[in-house]
Amino acid sequence: MAVPPAGFTEGSWRLTTALRPRTTDFWLYYAPNNGGGAHQLRVCDRTGYDFGRLTWRSCAECRRGHIMKIRVTDDWQRQGYGTRMMLRAMRGLESYAWTTTPQFEDGQQFFPALSATVGAGFPVASACAHAARGGGFARPRLEGRPDLP
Repeated sequence: MAVPPAGFTEGSWRLTTALRPRTTDFWLYYAPNNGGGAHQLRVCDRTGYDFGRLTWRSCAECRRGHIMKIRVTDDWQRQGYGTRMMLRAMRGLESYAWTTTPQFEDGQQFFPALSATVGAGFPVASACAHAARGGGFARPRLEGRPDLP
């Protein structure tokens, strides 16, 4: 077995996967450690390898969301994981103005396509100063796979 995801022991990950024998991808949400700071979503295979990861910040004061990093491993791309991760991050915050950092080539192609799906523009900008508070992540929470629109 590979190394379990952060926040899991080898035994707890083994139990998590054993209780879900038909599940092929596990969606783990890492809330900000103290209520402020970054959120993270990791999508892992049964071995614990996180083939998809999204890190973002949101600010209720500015009504802004900011994508800091998105990654889907090559073998898992073009299967809806990036879109599903974004829909999860935006859940309940759809009316926010969403921005992103300058992305690598894959991200530069992904965000314009995503814009058409979710109706947000994702221009390149920095996060607001309010969203910079906090540090670290709380224990992960297992979530279900988000549906595509």
